[in-house]
Amino acid sequence: METKIFRQSQSSDDEIRSPVAHMKLSDKHFEEALKLIPWGTQTNAKRPFPQFDDTMPKFIERGKGCRLWDMEGKEYIDFRLALGPITLGYCYDEVDDAVRAQMKKGVLFSMASPLELELAQLLHETVPNAEMVRFMKTGEDANLCNVRIARAYTQRDMVLTSGYHGYPDWFAVDDSPKNGVPAILKDYVKVIPWGDCEAAEKLIRQYNERIACVVSIPYDANEDVSGTYIKHLRKLTKEHGILLVLDEVWTGFRVALGGAQELFSVDADLASYAKAMANGYPISAYVGKKQYLETLNTFRMTTTYAGETLSIAAAIATLKIMKREKVHDHLYAMGRRLMEGFNRIASECGVSAYAAGLPPSSYLKFNTPDKAYNERLEYLWFRELFREGVFVVLRWFICYSHKAADIDQALEKAKTALKKALDAEPKERSSIKPFYW
Repeated sequence: METKIFRQSQSSDDEIRSPVAHMKLSDKHFEEALKLIPWGTQTNAKRPFPQFDDTMPKFIERGKGCRLWDMEGKEYIDFRLALGPITLGYCYDEVDDAVRAQMKKGVLFSMASPLELELAQLLHETVPNAEMVRFMKTGEDANLCNVRIARAYTQRDMVLTSGYHGYPDWFAVDDSPKNGVPAILKDYVKVIPWGDCEAAEKLIRQYNERIACVVSIPYDANEDVSGTYIKHLRKLTKEHGILLVLDEVWTGFRVALGGAQELFSVDADLASYAKAMANGYPISAYVGKKQYLETLNTFRMTTTYAGETLSIAAAIATLKIMKREKVHDHLYAMGRRLMEGFNRIASECGVSAYAAGLPPSSYLKFNTPDKAYNERLEYLWFRELFREGVFVVLRWFICYSHKAADIDQALEKAKTALKKALDAEPKERSSIKPFYW
């Protein structure tokens, strides 16, 4: 790669004459990234979506509080929060101070760190079913471990799944073998459409003697905020001697301190946590009833980096702040302020829409009789939101650093963006392709 591609000054005559020279710095950077990195990014959902006509920034260079800045220096009020992990805010001093202090002691050792027990005790105190705890690095890791435990404990091989759980083979069977997953694995995983109680009952009756566990997200970022579906799954699994695994990767420590288990009063057998746990540092946890976690004493499931100390220190600091400062009261207060604003601007703009979801992660749902119109308007709105300096895709996450002034400023921008989207829609009637993550 030539250094001059990224040079912002002292351009040569050839560079000035070249069309590439007039590209934004981030565009040049993205072109080079595509040559070396599939998708140009490590996370599919963190790529620039073509639906937004180049309004979405291709890279983020820094963040502070609830604000982001791209490579061109443009500022955004962020409601995407790195896909959910940022609970307190970017560069949150108390968390980063804990990491810096631990860095002076060491990142990884030849034996366990005492911090592992401290974090395990915090989770035990906080999460309803966390009789025993173990750590990994990603939500996919934690889910995979819980599935292995369920299969080992029950000596059964089938898994029923409901909602999204990442990329591992046990889950990603829909497109096999196109996606590299052996087609035979389809015999071991069956999908329950999320929220479909009747389908869940039918599959459990059909495969009862083979089912090790049902793995489900507890909340689908939709209008059902009552927990009705997950409570029904809990009832069904208990009746049939099947383990219930809750994938709380994004609901954990966000919708309540004890996650969806606390919010919906559901006691899972096993559960997975990740995103909101350490304010952006990479760590996950799989927790559950002692009788199930003790299965790990009978087979090998281990990884070198599960005890990495910096992320554990970050998680300890994050959870202590949540317990001490009533973070979730703030997330709900700011979330409600945002949702009330959604309803207001929809009314003022004369569009049929309403705020939906739980306040820490809500969205504006367009609900005219024309589904295609709703989809076009949603995408056009997001496109204009990027132009206005609001960073969001689909759901609006709230963090502790969002203050009332930030919410109000974002709503003003959202109103301007919605007006522009409404004006643009009659001229831009092409079909909108769905997101591919």
